[in-house]
Amino acid sequence: MLEVVKSTQTRYSKHGGKIITPLPDDTAFVEGMTKGLFKKPQHRSYPVLLYYTAIRRQEGLRCVPEQFQISKDRVVFEVGKRLKHGIVTPPLTIPRSAPFMYELVNAIEATNTGKRIWPFCPKTGYNIVDRAFGFYPHFFRLSRISNFFLEGWTIAQVHSWAGLSLRALDYYLGLVDTARMGMSLGNKK
Repeated sequence: MLEVVKSTQTRYSKHGGKIITPLPDDTAFVEGMTKGLFKKPQHRSYPVLLYYTAIRRQEGLRCVPEQFQISKDRVVFEVGKRLKHGIVTPPLTIPRSAPFMYELVNAIEATNTGKRIWPFCPKTGYNIVDRAFGFYPHFFRLSRISNFFLEGWTIAQVHSWAGLSLRALDYYLGLVDTARMGMSLGNKK
């Protein structure tokens, strides 16, 4: 069950507040990709990028094919200068064997050099994720970052992946700790 915290920010109001419990595994993502509503076939690849990379919605919408290197077993993504604090992170590597990565590869390969892969506005980006998955795009970011911490990745490693400040990472660590602490209550004899 996803835990929601009331928020005055309008982008969370449709979903009753800000969701703070990360997706535990690929199940909800796979279900959204297989059963979710996509208005156009080109919309299917956008959530794949968000889910695996934990980038911001706008960082995804500005992508061009030159930012990706596709090989037999992986896709390497140069995010470029990050939004908000503007740092440049190392390239992100995603295995091609991950569920629905073929959607992303097909979209990249079908786009002409210099053209945006997802040439739609931020509201459309929001709507794609909302219609197919039932939550807002930033929830993919929260889930990926939180799950990296749950898997034991260090603050420095997650910082390199997500480009977040240490203060912002502290927020995600707090979510991970409370989730882990709560789950430990069921393990007592």
